[in-house]
Amino acid sequence: MVVEILDIEIIFSELLTVEGAGIVALGLAIAFMVAIFIAISAGWFRIILSIASFAYPAARVRAIGNPLITREGVESITASADLLDLFERAERIGHHVGYREGISADDCEHLIRSHHYRLLTDLAGSVPDAIRPLITAYTQIFATREVAAILRGIAGNLPRDLINKRAVPVGGLSETAIRKAAHSDTIEEAVQRLERSAITPGIREQWMRIGEPVGFAAFEAALIAGAYQSLMMTARGIEDSQYEPAVMMAGRMIDCENLRILARGKIAGIDGNDLIPFLIPQGGFEITIDLQKELARTADLIEMTAALRDTMYGRYLEPRLEKGVRNSGEIEIALNRCLLDVGRMNSSQYHLGSGPIIRYLLALEMEILNLRAAAGRLILGIGEERGAAMMVTEGGVP
Repeated sequence: MVVEILDIEIIFSELLTVEGAGIVALGLAIAFMVAIFIAISAGWFRIILSIASFAYPAARVRAIGNPLITREGVESITASADLLDLFERAERIGHHVGYREGISADDCEHLIRSHHYRLLTDLAGSVPDAIRPLITAYTQIFATREVAAILRGIAGNLPRDLINKRAVPVGGLSETAIRKAAHSDTIEEAVQRLERSAITPGIREQWMRIGEPVGFAAFEAALIAGAYQSLMMTARGIEDSQYEPAVMMAGRMIDCENLRILARGKIAGIDGNDLIPFLIPQGGFEITIDLQKELARTADLIEMTAALRDTMYGRYLEPRLEKGVRNSGEIEIALNRCLLDVGRMNSSQYHLGSGPIIRYLLALEMEILNLRAAAGRLILGIGEERGAAMMVTEGGVP
């Protein structure tokens, strides 16, 4: 038996014959088709992986729910006899605030905000990486508001210990940073310390440019506007699969914040030109820069609302005006109800991605506002019926 030894040169010479060339061409064609299939499938694989990464976090927030915006939850806390009863009722439906009988109104407010910020921290730790920057940027808005409150206290010459006691750590704003800022002698010293802690980059430059020549109110507005603009920039930088729900959330929040500012100004009789510097300058989802200016120039709240008729916000504001608006708080309740619906629509439209998480986030903010309103009613001795009108409920009339 003769054993033939394979010769590499013979093999290649056969492949280069007509039949061998056909085999090579067929192999190349198959390889090309496989490469095309992999390229096409890669997008689908990314979508499937994205859906899978949001499955548990979305199920978790659905399970937690937002009981303090349901009709039953709102009715329960509105009917509370005193603060102890209120927080016991809240605890039974999932909000463990940690109330201690006999604490002051300031301490009560502090507890509610601390509870909110803990929930935001927990949420940020449980969501996929794709959406975590949005939660962080959203949380920064509350950190900025805490910073603004500290600086406002210094501007008002409040006792430094009181300023320190009232502030709540959140996001990058630590207890140490609060203590150092709160015990500053001047606003400039406080902003220097805050800038060194990298909580609000550029805050000292903003104070020198806006605060010193104009006043604290303009400076505070610029700080808040910067936090909202940062939220929008973060939303626009989110990966493609979560871009639309993130931008919808950020844009609608900016719209509502600008409408709150405009409504307060109209009710207070402030000239429109004086209102424009206090707005978030780049606009949001529907309230563009040009529409901002148009709304600012309107004569009063009725004319402003008429200019909003073709936007989402008109149907929330018009019923309030028909009933007779007594204060800007009623406009804010209508806009908060709008944001609740934005969260619900987001969850429905993007239910396989970040929609349910964004809905929970916005609804949680309204739950906290309801809890604060219920506590405020009891502290101030407001009647139950009037207290119920201060609540934001999902699924009710705009």
